[in-house]
Amino acid sequence: MILNSFELSLTEQKIKQIQATIADVEKDTSVDSFLLKLELDSLNVFLNELIEERDEFLEISQNFKHKIPVKKEVLKYPENLVYIRIANDISQEDIASLLNVSIEEVKRQEDYLYRHLDSISLLRINDFLEEKISNSLTVHTSPINWNKFPIKEMLKRKWLLSGNIDPISAIKARFTDLFGNEQYELALHRKFHFNGNSPNEYSLLAWQIQVLSKAKEITKQIKIPKFNKDSSWLNQLVRISTHSSGPLEAQEFLLSKGIILIVEPHLPSTYLDGAAMLLPNTSIPVIGLTLRQDRLDNFWFVLFHELGHIFLHLNAERTSIVDEDVGIATDEVEIEADNFALNNLIPSEQWDMCMCRFYINEDTLNEDARNLNIHPSIIAGRLRKENNNYQIFNEKIGLKQVRKLFWGDEYDFE
Repeated sequence: MILNSFELSLTEQKIKQIQATIADVEKDTSVDSFLLKLELDSLNVFLNELIEERDEFLEISQNFKHKIPVKKEVLKYPENLVYIRIANDISQEDIASLLNVSIEEVKRQEDYLYRHLDSISLLRINDFLEEKISNSLTVHTSPINWNKFPIKEMLKRKWLLSGNIDPISAIKARFTDLFGNEQYELALHRKFHFNGNSPNEYSLLAWQIQVLSKAKEITKQIKIPKFNKDSSWLNQLVRISTHSSGPLEAQEFLLSKGIILIVEPHLPSTYLDGAAMLLPNTSIPVIGLTLRQDRLDNFWFVLFHELGHIFLHLNAERTSIVDEDVGIATDEVEIEADNFALNNLIPSEQWDMCMCRFYINEDTLNEDARNLNIHPSIIAGRLRKENNNYQIFNEKIGLKQVRKLFWGDEYDFE
């Protein structure tokens, strides 16, 4: 197991060296094929072990960043102290100094994930990490003004339940349940990327809390498969667009790939279309869509735009990307997500072959949609955008075909 950034660097170097060696061996025609296979098998086994160790370290760094240890769990799960130390860049030297032991002894104990360490030492490490991380969060985060949340609207939508607890306490409780503490910046936090022009960050944050809370409830009910960045299944998702209940089926399909899709209307004073986020303290990607534009072409484009953020941009240092007016790219990140959506919905070589680009009529559009096995609205939306003409194909973009799938006639948030 990799226990610090120095060991991670060494592991990365070894991975590159072995990959280069494998490439050289594969080119060597002078070695007997049987011996060549044995050597390659051995190298690949070693390479896969190193990659697994590196990926484990990176996952720990993501899942335990800013996580404050829980004292009542320390004796049952002592390994969490090691993970929290790693993720928050706290050195083994600090632990050695705290316990008044050698660095070699700390390394030895961490090899066993503190399972052989006495309870007094575990509790001392717990208190040390708690203080260290809490101080770091206090220094590097902005205080939240809880009174600025859109409390009336949250109560109206039953995001907060009226009862004995006052609304602000209810918001704090939901916030802490998600993030583990109250010291967390708003939508412009360094871990957030915000694309839009809303003046009300608290409305955006309230929406995010609602979406992430719903996602967390799903994780309590079912086991979510581990997401990996293998994009080979995206063409299957595009094919689903041809089904009459495509958006609903897309939600189920994404869940099978380890991505939770939540639809939740936007709040007043925002132009929010969607967001790509990581569920706090996990590596589970969450997509939130508002269906602000109730059209099939918009649903599929925004969905793939957010998938672009998941595949290209989300990481331990950027855990949330909030998008207003998707399709109006304002920076490199948004341009990349737009291009990801365009190229995965209709690959460029297929788009070049579409006759409806030259013969703009419904018959040609429908024929191209059949050939590509995608919903006509996706082509219609792209043609309207590229021609800067939003008067064409009004009947082909799937107007008012999405919200009713998710909410029936219950949508009343205009």
